Amino acid sequence: MLLILILGLGLRLYKVKAPLADHHSWRQADSAAVIRNLAFGGWDILHPQVNNFVPNNAKGLANPQRYFFEDFPLSFDIYPALLLRVLGNQTAVLRLSSIIFSLLTLIFLNWLVADLVTPTAGLLAAFIYAVLPFSIFFSRGVFQEIPLNFYAVSSLFFLNRYLREEKWSWFGGSVILSSLLFLTKPYALVFLLPQLLLFWQKEGIKAIRNWRTWAFFVASLIPFALWWLWVRNFPEGMPYSVWLFNEGGIRFKGSFFYWIFAQRLGMLILGFWGILFFGAGLLLLNQYSDGVFYGWLAGLLVYVFVIAKGNVTHDYYQVPFLPVSAYFMAKGIIGILGWQKKFWQKTTASFLIIIFLGFSLAFSWYQVRDFYNLTSGIDLAGEWVNRNTPPESLVIAGDGADPTLLYNTNRRGWTVGYGSIFENTKETVEKFRAEGADYYVTTTLGQIKNTPFYQYLKENYQLIKETDQFVVFDLRGKK
Repeated sequence: MLLILILGLGLRLYKVKAPLADHHSWRQADSAAVIRNLAFGGWDILHPQVNNFVPNNAKGLANPQRYFFEDFPLSFDIYPALLLRVLGNQTAVLRLSSIIFSLLTLIFLNWLVADLVTPTAGLLAAFIYAVLPFSIFFSRGVFQEIPLNFYAVSSLFFLNRYLREEKWSWFGGSVILSSLLFLTKPYALVFLLPQLLLFWQKEGIKAIRNWRTWAFFVASLIPFALWWLWVRNFPEGMPYSVWLFNEGGIRFKGSFFYWIFAQRLGMLILGFWGILFFGAGLLLLNQYSDGVFYGWLAGLLVYVFVIAKGNVTHDYYQVPFLPVSAYFMAKGIIGILGWQKKFWQKTTASFLIIIFLGFSLAFSWYQVRDFYNLTSGIDLAGEWVNRNTPPESLVIAGDGADPTLLYNTNRRGWTVGYGSIFENTKETVEKFRAEGADYYVTTTLGQIKNTPFYQYLKENYQLIKETDQFVVFDLRGKK
């Protein structure tokens, strides 16, 4: 297990110092902003804040406090914030916290599978989780789905131990971890299904009437209910999310099945050839007491079909499939070897398994490798603004609704341009100047350079930095 941990850590340190400008950086930027504001702006876990003044709620309500309510900060944000205070304000530190959660996940995955199936299956599942390219990339990003995986696996491990040994320490640990699981993402409620299956596997129909079952679920869900009752007091800080369910009526369309089951699960996670092992694992019914993993997979399928548009739009929405995918791949590999009776058959099967698993990892990596690429100029523009402007400056980031540029400047401000409710116009700049904007920065120079808007900026404000990748204007005084 130690070797698997070392391997998992080594793989996740690839480009760990890279700026927060890689795949899905727009999502990571909001999470990272909440973390950084906790670390250096006060430890107010009840009022998480981003850097962006532009409202992102359903009703367009003004958000002058920059509230951003999604996960409860105790489920994730507080831990990288503590690391930032201790180790310094660096992107590598943010990535390190996710890496730690990922390594803890594979430890508990090993223990859970070993308890329910066999120690060999546990080690193999942990190994697969450690080396899947999709897992590696997202495990060193700032995504709540990474701690969600940890809480899912560890809470099931603690609950299974409690049901087996009936020690209250296991019960308490499982309640705490389950509470944190549900506080990470609302859709984590689908994990109620595998938890219920554990009770059912132990006690059958009696589980429904057992007070311990009810005590577990009520205690686990109370923090979730309290948090979202609190969040309702701040509608300006609740991101618009209705579109995630079924915008465009995509659910059950051919494109929905193609993107989820072919592109994401088949290609990105399993690398085509991994489907063989995954499928074999699914077909090995009644061989182990592993109904919890089938319940886990069923719960995630419910999640995919309910939040259809979100899952089609964002590949990181499939990160919760990683632990259960690793398990069924491991189970399938062990099953294929178990079908072989003679030595030469086992030798041949082992050789082919290594080849096919290699193909799976190679083809997945072929797709995932581009995720590490940085958006051109964002890191350089952010670094320049951070080094050359006063810390309390307010910045207009003209790259669109994407908050990545604003985050990399380490400043508060406004995101304007494509996708934002504010366009790159004279009126927008003057509006935010009146509200205290000090600088305008953009990496979309090629899009705006020959426009009246750019001429307006050059005629009225000092161009203090221009490169082939970004420009910065000083808005503090007109020419």
